[in-house]
Amino acid sequence: MRKPVLLLFCCLAGLCLHAQYFEGKVIYKNTFTSKVPGLTDSALGAMMGSEENYYIKGGFYKSFLNGAAIAMQQYDHRTNRMYFMKPDIDTLYWVDAGKSQDKVLSYETREDAEVILGKSCDALVVQTAAGTTIFYYSPRYKLDAALFSRHTYGGWAFFLGKTGCLPLKTVIDNDRIHIESVATEALELELKDNFFEVSPLLPLVKAK
Repeated sequence: MRKPVLLLFCCLAGLCLHAQYFEGKVIYKNTFTSKVPGLTDSALGAMMGSEENYYIKGGFYKSFLNGAAIAMQQYDHRTNRMYFMKPDIDTLYWVDAGKSQDKVLSYETREDAEVILGKSCDALVVQTAAGTTIFYYSPRYKLDAALFSRHTYGGWAFFLGKTGCLPLKTVIDNDRIHIESVATEALELELKDNFFEVSPLLPLVKAK
């Protein structure tokens, strides 16, 4: 009788490990500081969006923004494409998420850097040729990093490879802009697979 019990234990352990990955919705508040002459902080914020509703499940994510530049963006790990829509335009644009022109020069981890949503977060500080990005994360919000290993766009694969967690706060600073995106709410939800499917009804165009 020991073998069936052992098999049952292994199956249950596998289910528990899978359940540890975060699935649900995170609301981020975004603030922007412009370093471009003639471009005000308020104009930049209106263009980029002050709030993002972000949904993630497995190797898929999808987010909705309230800015004038992009209304929706999503990622499909099967095609390694990022898709996005502009407000009031019924066209789905896509880019190859495996292309990144930025290069990591150095990085460091800072323990207990900040408390966000009541969770103590470590910080991964990444220095690239373009500037500095800081990811604040808690092990409470784990992701399967292997599913995003080809997602080099925006340094996403590098970040997840080092932390295995969803960021609760991201700070981006370069010579043109300073961005802070902070989670104000994180909800565990069971999301249907078809929520992340690319609509076959929309024209599909590769972004230049």
